[in-house]
Amino acid sequence: MRLEDHAETPWQRDLLQHTVVLVAISTTGQGEMPTNARSFWRTLLSDQLRPGVLKRVLFSSFGLGDSSYPRYNTAHRMLYSRLVQLGAQVVCERGEGNEQHPEGYHGGLRSWVVELQKSLTERCPLPDGQDPVADDVFLEPKWKLKIADGAVTNGHSSTNRGDQSNAIEETQNLSNSVLRAETPPSAELLPIKNSYTTALIANDRITPLDHFQDVRSVTLSLPESVPYGPGAVAVIYPKNFPQDVDLFIKTMDWERIADRPLQLVPSSQTSASSKYARSPLHHVDWQGQRITLRTLCTDYLDIMSIPRRSFFATLAHFAKGGNKDEEYQKERILELANPELIDELWDYTTRPRRTIVEILPEFPSIKIPWQYALNVIPIMRGRQFSIASGGSLKQNPNGGTKVELLVAIADPPNPIIKYRKRHGVCTRYIGSLRAGQQLNVGLEQGYLDVQRTDARVPVVMVGPGTGVAPMRAMVYERLAWASELGQSDEDRPLDGDVLFFGCRSKHADYFYHEEWERLEQKGLRVFSAFSRDKDSPKTYVQDLIRAQSKLVYQTVHDLSAKLYVCGSSGNMPKGVREVVLDVLVEEGRKTREEAEAYLDAMEREERYKQETW
Repeated sequence: MRLEDHAETPWQRDLLQHTVVLVAISTTGQGEMPTNARSFWRTLLSDQLRPGVLKRVLFSSFGLGDSSYPRYNTAHRMLYSRLVQLGAQVVCERGEGNEQHPEGYHGGLRSWVVELQKSLTERCPLPDGQDPVADDVFLEPKWKLKIADGAVTNGHSSTNRGDQSNAIEETQNLSNSVLRAETPPSAELLPIKNSYTTALIANDRITPLDHFQDVRSVTLSLPESVPYGPGAVAVIYPKNFPQDVDLFIKTMDWERIADRPLQLVPSSQTSASSKYARSPLHHVDWQGQRITLRTLCTDYLDIMSIPRRSFFATLAHFAKGGNKDEEYQKERILELANPELIDELWDYTTRPRRTIVEILPEFPSIKIPWQYALNVIPIMRGRQFSIASGGSLKQNPNGGTKVELLVAIADPPNPIIKYRKRHGVCTRYIGSLRAGQQLNVGLEQGYLDVQRTDARVPVVMVGPGTGVAPMRAMVYERLAWASELGQSDEDRPLDGDVLFFGCRSKHADYFYHEEWERLEQKGLRVFSAFSRDKDSPKTYVQDLIRAQSKLVYQTVHDLSAKLYVCGSSGNMPKGVREVVLDVLVEEGRKTREEAEAYLDAMEREERYKQETW
């Protein structure tokens, strides 16, 4: 968008038409703007915007970040500083949320909201005689559910209550004796916008049956040609299992309404006309689709999630207080919603990984009105999985595109709640899929941003566990680039490239080890760490990097290699960064400050990239 100095653009009018502007923004990749903010950011950086152009704007901002990344909340801080530089007036100091906090970003959000409320009350006082809305007042949501106009059930208008009841009873006959825990969701395609219809070619377990973790090699096939590069991700939207859905519907006393056609409508004309009041299901293409509470609970509501404090704060609005039991339940909900009682929430939900489906039966007096289901229960998000295929592996023999994934099925043991097994919502769904099924999958480029020109320099790849998936894609893509330049296998096209891989055991989860042996003949150097093998000392990728410090220094410093780190967030990426700093100090004869400066320069030049989850 091009901005003129003396003429208000639509972009400027969007900001200036509001009394206060609040911005929430995440940081992605190496301190980069999220995809949907990049156009806005480029506009803000226009040299035609003079200081003071936003002097009429009052604003505050909240950043969502992960401190396991070195560029923690960088995008948020850059945006905040640029708005101030353009003259925007700060109504409340910026807030920041950290995904590593026990409560996730909510840990910082609450304190920021309190300060924001205080600042707004002082800066924008209410007229005389008008009081602030109390915290215990339920605010009507912008969107809610209603019975569909002219809804038809069993061939007749839904106003025919007898026919309607018969149809609903047919569905209710699916009792728990039929719906076992392993009964999978239906194979019906989810109407997700901007997705591709894929066929599941393979969903094979590649770890031994006696290994504690089930890891799958998943192969998807697309009929069309869809380009993607190393670091790209597949976005899969999961479904809840029928038994859990049935239990949730019964707990909420929604059985009589569960299968009636519904529609999602704005609460008021103002909401309908506001472009900021997006539907909570804006990512779904509803055209021609039938909505019921059962389909919402199966496909779009995250009833198996671990609830945040905000869930209990909303639930408190529906708590009753008529008798002793109801009073106790209401008091307990308010305790869980109290930000000052962080240990209560941690011990009740986060530590035992207790889900919404398990929690609500413990509060039988609290029933969520079905009209507000989409406003109280979290929306099911698509989960991103790094693509493991690259180069020749992206092509189907009969044309089209192939996508390979490496998926660890999350089903951790729980010593606190033993009667019900814990599951990752999406990986449990993936584990239930069978070859031949179709599913709609999104494809996104991710944030590693590997370019063809990167083939000019070597790479150092650190990918323990399933973090090796994007590294495998990168290796095969580099082979394809080398082939396009006329290099053959005899030319050892991967000379100079280094892979550090880590897992528990070379006999259980040494992913793609046969491929690495073949690729070593093409020049790739592979170093593997095993942390749980009985016949070898406990070793991690950090130990391998330290042991190969001379090679790492020569590759990174002397040959200007790019270094990529992928895998679980938390200690691993921090440990890798520390050991790289140690290598720069020891092998490069640098001071700690010089090593930090060199690594910072690598990040700015996009030579050090991290993608963790």
